Amino acid sequence: MWEIEAQELYGIERKILVDIRSPSEYAEFHIPGAINLPLFEDDERRIIGLVYRKEGIERATELGYSIAQSKLSNLFDRFRELKKNYDHVIVYCWRGGKRSEELCKVLSSAGIEVIRLKGGYRAYRQFILQDMQHLLEGINFLVLTGKTGVGKSRVLKLLKAQGLPVVDLEELAQDRGSVFGKVGKKNRISQKMFDALLYETLRSLRSHYAFIEDESRWIGNIHLPEPLWRKKEEGIFIELQSSMENRVKNILEEYTKEEGWESDVRQALYRIRKYLGEKNLAQAIKMLEDKEYKTLVRFLMETHYDKKYRVSKRPLYTLDSDDIHKCGEELIKIFNTYVKICPSSSPV
Repeated sequence: MWEIEAQELYGIERKILVDIRSPSEYAEFHIPGAINLPLFEDDERRIIGLVYRKEGIERATELGYSIAQSKLSNLFDRFRELKKNYDHVIVYCWRGGKRSEELCKVLSSAGIEVIRLKGGYRAYRQFILQDMQHLLEGINFLVLTGKTGVGKSRVLKLLKAQGLPVVDLEELAQDRGSVFGKVGKKNRISQKMFDALLYETLRSLRSHYAFIEDESRWIGNIHLPEPLWRKKEEGIFIELQSSMENRVKNILEEYTKEEGWESDVRQALYRIRKYLGEKNLAQAIKMLEDKEYKTLVRFLMETHYDKKYRVSKRPLYTLDSDDIHKCGEELIKIFNTYVKICPSSSPV
C-alpha cells in the first residue's frame, strides 16, 4: 500500500482526493477539492458507535465489516472510474485509521491501486496550520478599510475577476463579519473548513502582494488565524470613502437578495439592542415593518456603525469608491507600484 505525507499532496499532478468519511463529517470539513465516497452513511456510523460503546470494539468492528461488505461492488466501480480519469487516487479518513487502511487493502486485492494519506485529515490540518505561517512570510497585504457600505467586498470581487491576487475573507467565511453578517446567508462554515480554504487561497497566490479587507479577529463564528491577523495589521492600508447615498444602495443590494432577509434583520436588531438603546431599537423595528428600508439603513449607519468606525491604522492611500470601476483602476495602479518594487511578483 502506497502512503504519502500531507506535504507531498502538492507535488502530485492529475490527482483526485477521496474522503471516505460519512456525509456529515465531509460536510463539516474536508480537504478542498476532495469528493465524498462514504464507507458508512451517517446512520450506519451512529449505530456502529453505539455498538462500540455498549458491546465493545470487537462487535463494532464485525458490524463495520458487515456493512462495508455490502457496498464493495459499488465502491469498486466508483474507484475504477476514478482511475480512468486520474493518474493518482488518494484516499483519506479522519486520522488515517481503520477506515482508510482496510478500504485500501480491499481495493488493492481487487487490482485497484490507490494512495492512502498517512494520518488522514488530521495530519493535513496540522500541516496547513504550520505551513500557513511560512506562506505568510512571503506575502504583503494591501488592506482595504473604510466604513460599512463603502463597497470593500464589491471592490475585492472586481479585482479578483480581473486576475488580481485577492484574499476574500468574508467569502471564505460565508459571513460579512458583523452582527448582520448572516442576513440572507443560510450556510454556515466550520473553523476547520475556513482554515483549509484560506490555506489553499494563500498557496494559490502568485504574487508577493495581495488585497485583503480590514476584518476584525472574528468574522461571525470564524476566528482569523493569529499569523494572518498579524500580517494584515502590518499591511499597507487603503481607505475607501463613499457617499451615504451610495453606501445605503450598496447595503440594500448586498443584504436583500435572499428570501427571509427581513426576519434575519429583525433578529440582528435585537442582538444589538444594548448598543442601540430601547428607543432606537423601537424606531428601527418600525422602519423595518413599514418597509422603509433606505431610511432604516441610513438610521443604523448614523446611530450605530459610523460611531463604531475608527481608522485603526493611518491609511497610506484614500480613494473614492462611489464608482467601483474607477476605484479598481486606482487600486491596480497602486498594486503595480509595489510589484515594481518587488520584481518577482507579476504586474497586471
